[in-house]
Amino acid sequence: MKTELPKKIERFEDLIGPLPMAQPSILIARRSLLTAQSSWLSPRRLGQSGMTYVGLLLAITLIGIATTALTPMWSTMVRRDKEAELLFRLGEYRRAIALYRQDHGRYPAKLEDLLEDKTQLQVRRYLRRIYRDPMTGQTDWKLDFIVDKTGAIAGITDLHSRSEAEGFMNIAGKGNRYRDW
Repeated sequence: MKTELPKKIERFEDLIGPLPMAQPSILIARRSLLTAQSSWLSPRRLGQSGMTYVGLLLAITLIGIATTALTPMWSTMVRRDKEAELLFRLGEYRRAIALYRQDHGRYPAKLEDLLEDKTQLQVRRYLRRIYRDPMTGQTDWKLDFIVDKTGAIAGITDLHSRSEAEGFMNIAGKGNRYRDW
């Protein structure tokens, strides 16, 4: 069975026929009803109703793909920031050890000696606190000790990270593993 689409209606009167002049309220009500129905049931409106949903799905898919592509770059940036923080903290520790040695003529026996030195009249602080290793998240630094002639530990000469991972940078003369920096 073949159905035909209704022809385009140019005028309201073509649809309902002529109206008597005594009923203008019916004419207004019928026109508003016809306008509302024709805007919602038009072939153009029915064809576009699913396009918003498809567009939304496409946008969500593109955001997901972009996020997936940016994840490795984000983790690389975080790791580079941790490397920069590691180098800064190692530099602060080494500076504090050198200043302690300059003031006392010996190396500190433990890291806590760098926090508060009460051997002089004025309390001197070489470090504000014991910093964490940014690579491991712990304060378990690998310490290099100097040993005197009797075999006793005379003090801390240097410290390194305990992380076994390789860094992006290759520090001259030290390699590219964090534990060697």
